[in-house]
Amino acid sequence: MVFRSLAFLLLLTSNAFASDWTMNADNSQLTFEGTQAGALFQGSFADFSSAITLDPNNLEDASISVEIITASANSGSAERDGALPGADWFDVATHPTASFLSSTVTKTDAGYMAEGTLTIKGTSLPVTLPFSLDIDGDQATAAGSLTVDRTDYGIGTGPLSPMVGNEVAITFELVATR
Repeated sequence: MVFRSLAFLLLLTSNAFASDWTMNADNSQLTFEGTQAGALFQGSFADFSSAITLDPNNLEDASISVEIITASANSGSAERDGALPGADWFDVATHPTASFLSSTVTKTDAGYMAEGTLTIKGTSLPVTLPFSLDIDGDQATAAGSLTVDRTDYGIGTGPLSPMVGNEVAITFELVATR
């Protein structure tokens, strides 16, 4: 009887954590793409983390939170990368992080959709983030993208900002285990 109760408790406990995922930072990516003087450029954030609770059979309890260290942005251009931390762009001294926090996650015909708030440089705006999700045993891969207008977040306010396109595509691929 004690063994059966202990086994039930372990089963109950393991199911409670079955939807908590730990991101594998080495295999995950967060990138951005924009234009400067009409030419396409790409970059990435080297430092970001997430807290994910997601069970496709229980989306009501889903929660996705991502925190991005804005100083970790790298676009491959010394000039651009030198400007990104400054007050006109990410203002990393005042706003060292950007974040996404979901409010709801729903299933769609194409995959999933997270409604939430994207906060960059102290400005928080609602966004819809479509993503795909592939779960294979205890490993999951989520991928998606979203396009934002950088000016909505006060990014690029200096004299050179007209050279940079307003639309920035943010793309991610998160690999996680439970």
